[in-house]
Amino acid sequence: MSGNLKILVIGSGFITEHYLKAISSINIECVVVGRGIKNVKRLGEIFNNIKFHSGGLENFLKQNSIEEFTHFMNLVNIEYCIPITELLLNHGAKKILLEKPGGLNINGLDSVRESANKINTDIVIGYNRRFFESVNKLIELSNADGGIENINFEFTEWVHTIDKKDYSDKALAKWIISNSSHVIDTVFYLIGLPEEISTYTLGANKIDWHKTGSIFVGSGISSKKIPFSYNTNWNSAGRWAIEVTTNTKRYYLKPMEKLSVQNKGQINITDIELPNDKDINFKPGIYDLVHSFLNDDYSKLLSLEEQIEHIKIYDQIGNY
Repeated sequence: MSGNLKILVIGSGFITEHYLKAISSINIECVVVGRGIKNVKRLGEIFNNIKFHSGGLENFLKQNSIEEFTHFMNLVNIEYCIPITELLLNHGAKKILLEKPGGLNINGLDSVRESANKINTDIVIGYNRRFFESVNKLIELSNADGGIENINFEFTEWVHTIDKKDYSDKALAKWIISNSSHVIDTVFYLIGLPEEISTYTLGANKIDWHKTGSIFVGSGISSKKIPFSYNTNWNSAGRWAIEVTTNTKRYYLKPMEKLSVQNKGQINITDIELPNDKDINFKPGIYDLVHSFLNDDYSKLLSLEEQIEHIKIYDQIGNY
């Protein structure tokens, strides 16, 4: 990693603190721009080695040159992500990471893609679960046993715990993209995008803020010829989970930070020991995500182009 890097972080909400914890562990200059004074002040009290500015990005760019920064992290709320990204592109930003999902609709992301292509800007999406130690280990062990044979997953949301005041109506109305995509993206990362998919969305209007449905069932075949299925009911019990079968084993990411295994012919399920220093000291996956972005290593990061294709699938699953 070059010592000449300088990061501009836009956004001062909850997720920003986790990114800054990873950034502050590296000897790299960082500036944070937020809108409100309260959040900026709170973060400034935690990270005294980072410079903070309130008043929003537009005001910041009136007095500061974007050319002094090498990397940009757009961590604002979903509904502001696309206009902030366009503002960065209009000023010539070349390497941008967007906190997931980057946007809620294909038209907005298409517009960003066109702007980015004109100035050869790299844009990636920050899905931290791709970097979980549990996911790394699952890939290693499944490859050693002949690869993934098939996969089943659920993305149950605890809707009874969600406070509508904490999110915009637009984010809530497309909650599969806003939040459940963490699980679905991890599945696509493991097996590839669906080549064929059948989706069934039931329970319309049973959740007042997610009117298109509350029960989601589907199956298909991925681009790697791996069959998959999902079954989720947001009004019942459940959790985020992924189950993977190989030639001789069934692996469980349930919860996703943890990896368990069941051997063929056995009933018992045992936990697999994982390295946990980074996942204890930082929000799981964030440390390696930040390092990959700053090292310009996009091998595990989702590209903007890929996310546009992903959202087409999320729209099918959620009946958007």
